[in-house]
Amino acid sequence: MRKVVITSNMLNEANNYLDEWIDNMKQLTDTGIIVVDGGSIDGTKEVLEINDIIVVTDNIIQREGYGPARNQLRELAKQYFPDAHWECHFDCDERIDPSDFHKFRWLKDYLNECYYDVIGFPRIDWYDRDKIKSANNIRINPDFQARMSRLSCSVRYEKACHEQVVPTKGIYLNVDTCPVIQHFHRSAPKEKRDQVGRLCSFLHRKDDEAGIKYPKHHKEDMYYQKYLEEGL
Repeated sequence: MRKVVITSNMLNEANNYLDEWIDNMKQLTDTGIIVVDGGSIDGTKEVLEINDIIVVTDNIIQREGYGPARNQLRELAKQYFPDAHWECHFDCDERIDPSDFHKFRWLKDYLNECYYDVIGFPRIDWYDRDKIKSANNIRINPDFQARMSRLSCSVRYEKACHEQVVPTKGIYLNVDTCPVIQHFHRSAPKEKRDQVGRLCSFLHRKDDEAGIKYPKHHKEDMYYQKYLEEGL
C-alpha cells in the first residue's frame, strides 16, 4: 500500500463547511493531513488542530502565489511523513464523493511508477451544494487538476496564479478511472468568493509582470479594483 498525505492551503474557512471537508479528507489519507493557514482569524486553525491536523502558519499564497504554495505542501509532506509515497492537495471547497474513494485508492496503490509522476483529477464546478446545476460537463470540459504527485520525484508547480505542474515523466488523466473533484466555490459565501477573486486578480498581475501571459477572467478587472480598495 502506498501512503498518501492530504494537504491544503486555507484562510478563514471556519464557516465554509470545514468540518465536512475534514471528514472527507480523513477518509482519503492513510497518514495524516497538513494545512498551511494564511493567517485565519475566524477559528479555522482551532478547528483543524482539535481534529489532529498539522497546521503551519504562513501567508505564502498571498506573498508568493499558488505555485510556490503547492511546492511548500510537497516539502511539508516529506518532512512530517517521510514514509509517504504521495502528496495530494484539495481546497476547502472541494470534495471527493465516497463513490469515488475506490478509484482514488486504486490509483495511489497501483498506478505504474515507470510512466507517471502526477495524477490529474477531473473537476466539476457546482453552483449549488445539492449538485443540481454545474458550470461544466466533465466529458466536454473535464477541467483536469494536477493534484497528486509522488514525493520521490522532482515535479514542481510554477506560476503564481493558475499554477502548472512540470512533471519528470507524465500526468495520468482519465475521466473514467480518476476520482472527480466536486468543487463548490460558486456556492461558497460571497465574502469568500470575493476574497478569492481579489487574490487571483492580484496574482495574475504578478505573473503578467514576470512575463507569463494568459487570458483574463471576465470578472478580473472588477476584482482587481476591489483589491485596490480593500486589499487581500
